[in-house]
Amino acid sequence: MRHIMLEKLKKLSPHDREVFDSSLLKQLTASDLWRNSNSIGITLANFPEIDTKQIVERAWAEGKRVCIPYSGENRKLSFYAYTPDTKLERSRFGIMEPVNRTTEIPKNALELLIIPGLVYNQEGYRIRFGGGYYDRYLADYLGKTCAILYPFQLDEQIDVLVESFDVAIQKLFIASR
Repeated sequence: MRHIMLEKLKKLSPHDREVFDSSLLKQLTASDLWRNSNSIGITLANFPEIDTKQIVERAWAEGKRVCIPYSGENRKLSFYAYTPDTKLERSRFGIMEPVNRTTEIPKNALELLIIPGLVYNQEGYRIRFGGGYYDRYLADYLGKTCAILYPFQLDEQIDVLVESFDVAIQKLFIASR
């Protein structure tokens, strides 16, 4: 299922991607989740994932603190402040991560996490990229969670793949035309 979804994402036309990304940005930033959060955790996405650059830039423009993850040893996820001056390096997974990791942001300081994934069901469970980093992080995270997705990423067939340690995302923002 991961491979199929990655292929669908790769084949999405630039025009459709732009329309969907604009819809997602509007939905997310108009939400109470966004408006009531001063700090957000977000992954710096790589193609063919949904581009998060506009979301990050909007957060900065609104004075929000943006934090990005680092995938550490023992599958431990930690977050660090991200500004336009933050030096980045590509992780072994191809994700851009902060070079300077001296000041980890505590979980209780992150008010909203925008969780990456490939396929979701209506209840907020997801098939992700593998590794379980976010599931471990979310196990005792008390803040708000959401995900941004294209309409074709919603698939109830994943119900059979949900495992006991999976944590449902609280709110799904689904792109529209």
